[in-house]
Amino acid sequence: MSLDYTKQQANENLPELTTLGKIHSRIDKVKLIIHDKDADFYNTHCHLFERLEGLRQKFIDAINLEMDDGSTKTVKLFLVQHNLAFGPGQGELKFIKHVNLPEGIENASLLEIKNIVENTVLEEVESSAVEKSLFHALHNIKLGGASSAIMLMEIEDIGGEIKTVPINLTESETIRLAREVGSRLVKYRIMGPDGFWPEPDGETTSEQILNWVEDEALKTLLLKQLLAPKEKDLIEALHKVHNRMTGEGNVAGGINNAIGMGDTRYHDAAIMWLKEWRVTRRGKMAMEEINAEGSKVSRHYRQLVSKTERKYDVMPSIAKDIIAVKRLLTVMLHPFKDYRPNGQIVVMDTGIAPVISQEHLLQLEELAGEDVVIISVLSRRLGGSSPRRIEQLCRIYVEAAYNLGAKIVLLCNTMDANARATMEKEFSIPVLGPIVSAVEAVFRLDKASGKEVKSIGIVATKATIESSAYINEIRKQSQNIKIYSVVTPLFATMVDMGEFGKMKSQVISQRNRSIVEANLKLLMKKNIDVLVLGCTHYGVFEQAIHEIWKSHTGRDIHIVDTAKELTYYTRDFLRQNKILSLRTGQKGKISYIASEEDTPEFERKVSEITGSGVNVVPIDIGEVVGRLSEEDRSFQKTVARESKEDINLRAAIINSNLSAEAKVAVANRLYGIQDKSISWPDCEILSPELKDEHIKEIAGLTTQNEELLTILSHIRNATSQ
Repeated sequence: MSLDYTKQQANENLPELTTLGKIHSRIDKVKLIIHDKDADFYNTHCHLFERLEGLRQKFIDAINLEMDDGSTKTVKLFLVQHNLAFGPGQGELKFIKHVNLPEGIENASLLEIKNIVENTVLEEVESSAVEKSLFHALHNIKLGGASSAIMLMEIEDIGGEIKTVPINLTESETIRLAREVGSRLVKYRIMGPDGFWPEPDGETTSEQILNWVEDEALKTLLLKQLLAPKEKDLIEALHKVHNRMTGEGNVAGGINNAIGMGDTRYHDAAIMWLKEWRVTRRGKMAMEEINAEGSKVSRHYRQLVSKTERKYDVMPSIAKDIIAVKRLLTVMLHPFKDYRPNGQIVVMDTGIAPVISQEHLLQLEELAGEDVVIISVLSRRLGGSSPRRIEQLCRIYVEAAYNLGAKIVLLCNTMDANARATMEKEFSIPVLGPIVSAVEAVFRLDKASGKEVKSIGIVATKATIESSAYINEIRKQSQNIKIYSVVTPLFATMVDMGEFGKMKSQVISQRNRSIVEANLKLLMKKNIDVLVLGCTHYGVFEQAIHEIWKSHTGRDIHIVDTAKELTYYTRDFLRQNKILSLRTGQKGKISYIASEEDTPEFERKVSEITGSGVNVVPIDIGEVVGRLSEEDRSFQKTVARESKEDINLRAAIINSNLSAEAKVAVANRLYGIQDKSISWPDCEILSPELKDEHIKEIAGLTTQNEELLTILSHIRNATSQ
């Protein structure tokens, strides 16, 4: 598309663009100019324009505000962080009491009009956030673009006409609202020293309103222990205030009266820190240098604008947009610029697998200073789920990880295979999975031994194998290696059910050993060179597999434990991208999170594995994400219920009196790959056959075990389908 054509379009009678539309139109114009006049830069950065026009974070929350007369009004908080490549988000907090309703909505319902109004407010906030991104990039201010607003209006039908009615607040109501905003933004890990920090817009919000927001935010940061150790002076100042207030016994009373609430004791104690913080975070120092006529910064800025005008033959306003966009794209090309400096490694997995990964992480000296957050939900089993469901759950969890302060997220094999590529596009924090590192380990063995790897065996969940993620990654290295895959649906459940001994290693029962052996029999006939344990749970069985393999084949087998390999990969990644913790002589903090119903059992398991008592925090992931829709919450509940039923059924198979061969065959019928048309060149999925003798074995035991009747019913249903 040429610039002439673009100019011709602009002259036609097109609908007038919104404020946001005009900003995106400016970015599109820059894209065309760079495409025509700066081909090398364009070819390197063109794939980033889509991300530049997207949002880093959109947050909408309803606040039930208590009014002075005892009634409650619902107001909405909107926050948009557009681009954080340059640094933490910065932008205004506005109170919006009126929007112009568009024409032609006479026949719309009240609900439809409310949605239109909310979307209008959201677009205004987004416009402000994008404008901030461009402003900060243009002036080389190390801040991202963000904006926030409170919608202080109600939509009412007055005499048959829909109108927006402003909500006017008294001072005490304003204080309560400001404090609630500060509390929520900290609670959801949006506001904080390394995150968003709002400023007043000077018209609808003032410094005093922001003082109340900041006071509550500082109090919440202190009480929730969310401040980094480097903020030692700030922590001490806030502690003094808190101890003095609790000593006076007036904390509770202060909440219930306007005078107490109007005090900003935490804010006042931290005022020196806040003054310095505000100057830095609002870009005042950078702007003062640019506006000072004689400064080097000012001179360089003017020269850069002039040079850009000449290079691209454009007006000054367009030259400024080109500078801003090019700076953003240049920084975005290095995505690891966009992380939280004191962030955490967040390990997301099911069952006890994330704790197994944590133990591997802690064995590496370079990672000793890292803060690690372990997120586990025992009731959710992903391996048998559809790709769409895995992706939907993964999106919720990665966003929760971001809000918890993650600088990097580690996924399990199933999430890696089915969702990581999408998560990488949607989130700017690095998301790592075990598959790439496991395949790299296979070919390191190939080079180290000097013996060519001709065939690989993979044991994994149904969802991992069906995704063909391992096959695709292996084929990048070799087109000739034969690949044999086996779905092992009982392995992870056995690990989660198992007990750990005094040496912090799982005690493998004869029952579990027999099931492992039955699963491996088909692979042992294929004379494979390397066995990949394609689930982070499976490393628990590594020694048992070595023993079983040697007893059946007379030789050992090279095993790649994906949990271990992901650990090494993570260390190398953090080192290469210069985001390792800078702590020296101090160990990082390990935090454990599980859903409320899973916390007691998970706490017991973690204590067994780590050899010490731990505190697992029960948490509602939806609360951490902060913007789950009712549909998302319903979806989570459905997955939790179905997964719990599923795990109970797998446990029944494991605990039954069936032979190991029958258990494996039954599990494969229920949870294996039934579509025999799935195939790839030189690849084979090995499936144990459910024989008549296995059905007879089940039928013969049903009188002793009602659970086997359920299993038999499920088998017949699966067979008929």
